[in-house]
Amino acid sequence: MRLVRYRAHDKPTEKIGLEMETDILDILRLARHLNTSLPQTMEDLIEHSGDGLKQIQDTLNKAHDLHLNLKDYLIPTAEIIYLPLIKNPEKILCVGMNYVEHIKATDGEVPTDPIFFSKFSNALAAHKQKIPLSANAEHVDYEAELVIVIGKSVNSVREKEAGEAILGYTIGNDLSERNFQFESSQWLIGKTMDYFAPVGPALVTKDEIRDCQDLTIQTKRNGKIVQNSSTKDMLFDVNKLVSQASQFMTLKPGDLIFTGTPTGVILEKPKEQQDWLKTGDNIEITIESLGTLTNTFV
Repeated sequence: MRLVRYRAHDKPTEKIGLEMETDILDILRLARHLNTSLPQTMEDLIEHSGDGLKQIQDTLNKAHDLHLNLKDYLIPTAEIIYLPLIKNPEKILCVGMNYVEHIKATDGEVPTDPIFFSKFSNALAAHKQKIPLSANAEHVDYEAELVIVIGKSVNSVREKEAGEAILGYTIGNDLSERNFQFESSQWLIGKTMDYFAPVGPALVTKDEIRDCQDLTIQTKRNGKIVQNSSTKDMLFDVNKLVSQASQFMTLKPGDLIFTGTPTGVILEKPKEQQDWLKTGDNIEITIESLGTLTNTFV
């Protein structure tokens, strides 16, 4: 399934829907018509992911059996405002130096274990949301990333069982203010400025993904390709990341793990060629099977 969190332009109420090519299926309105019960928020759905996903599938099956026309429940994406997929995750973990070619391009030291850091919920932003550049943010960089969405509480999980905790995946942009990032060894202040963690457009459940370690990942800046790689280049795969993080903390449903960025970021360029993000720039991040996350900077 391809789940989205959104609201209508003229209404404040958040809703969950299913991404259906160019439109969104209003699954909650369909459920009301069929007098069936569904989780009303993404948080409720993720908290009870197994039951919630089954309820959605049962609703779709019932609509099919009754020969309902799903087109009657579709909303054009032009009529909605996307919201961050998760409203307030307990944790937003990020992984640094996790793509081999990126490590080489930055002359970085190859880590023996995943390098974790964090963002806070203030950094969350949505697909198509305009991202403000603060006046003091003069060295802002893009980072295309595969993002893990946790669907089950786990602690000290073994690597071979870590996949059971993963509900699905989405696309993220680990925006970074490079000067601030390196003011301390913790990277934090350059990583969690307001709206510096766009995610979306959809939470794609893991059953939709053939192999999360073999997905093309590409970034376009104003239409020009600047990152073009594959998740095959990851140093530590998703199961390793989930397992390793769970050795130190309990991962909870709704937690997000940004898994690192491939080569092609602005930081890798010689200083005289570093053209940092500026007002009017448009960034499109496409990951195979997941879609495209788009944001413009203002």
